[in-house]
Amino acid sequence: MIHEKREVRRHMPPHERKKLLEIEFSEKDFIVLRDVFGDEDTAEAAAEIIRDAPPEIQILAIQIMNIIEEVGCDEC
Repeated sequence: MIHEKREVRRHMPPHERKKLLEIEFSEKDFIVLRDVFGDEDTAEAAAEIIRDAPPEIQILAIQIMNIIEEVGCDEC
């Protein structure tokens, strides 16, 4: 009987997944962050935190930023 050797999938740790994702913020993204956080320094700090976060958090942050951009941030 011949058995196929299947590729073994292993769990990929967050530090390896992080290498697969790189976020670049546009000027429009910084405007959204500035509107949300109120000033340039805090917006820059938030962008740095998002860049260093695990991929799942980065994706979530970008989705939230897209929602804020679509809806508008009148109360920010």
